[in-house]
Amino acid sequence: MSATAQRDVPTSTGEVAVQRSEGSAMSKSSFPWHARPGLAGGIDKDGTRAAELLGLGFGSVEFGTVAVGPRAGAELAALRARLAALPPRAPGAIGIGLGQPADAAPRALAACWIAGLYGAWDVADYLSFNLSARACAPLLAPARLALVTDALRAVAAARAGLPRRVPLALKFRLGGPDEAPPAVALAAAAAGFDLLTAVLPDDDPKRLSRLHALITAVSDGPAVVAVGGIRKASDVAELRASGAAGVQVHRAFSESGATCLAQLLGSV
Repeated sequence: MSATAQRDVPTSTGEVAVQRSEGSAMSKSSFPWHARPGLAGGIDKDGTRAAELLGLGFGSVEFGTVAVGPRAGAELAALRARLAALPPRAPGAIGIGLGQPADAAPRALAACWIAGLYGAWDVADYLSFNLSARACAPLLAPARLALVTDALRAVAAARAGLPRRVPLALKFRLGGPDEAPPAVALAAAAAGFDLLTAVLPDDDPKRLSRLHALITAVSDGPAVVAVGGIRKASDVAELRASGAAGVQVHRAFSESGATCLAQLLGSV
């Protein structure tokens, strides 16, 4: 096995931890579904294609993003009902993307996210709190970092009271004027989030160096999953070599459908 080889280790909670040999450039944590490419959020926002997508062989399927809040939960309730009604299926993780309603005040972020946590934890293998949409840009202003940090901590604290420790992910765009990891990603890692989903711009010549800098900064914490510009097996290999624990695709599936999985796995 290579220096970054890994093996699954069952834990007392039934989850799977991943042990890596010394010298690994990857983040410390990972999950079994990262062994295969996943489908990113936005392909099926309401779960109407859940049975179809989960049967295609991807490592995970992320549904949503769904806007949630104390007074905006109908879409999430409908998605939850569809996922709960699925028949027994082949392995493949269910993720649910959660966002804030467009008309919600920034100060309501924690309440919105916690409403999403409570509304979806029992049907998801992980929950993804989405700050990657352009509408979320105001929340990513330096002046709002404390507010977002408080929301991340509040979600992690609320999770502690659930019967099951559902993994938490933060999704964000990886870019900017320098290669320093986004402060919000570091805040999520410090809050105890399990996953960081980094959306990489297709045309950014620094995408790999940015990704590596992020992974290095959180190497003792959450698994980093890369999204963006992934169309073939060499793209997957390049991102994994940079340290990504997993990858997700959106455009490749939108353009090629289920056949993109064979291309991503290098079997065609």
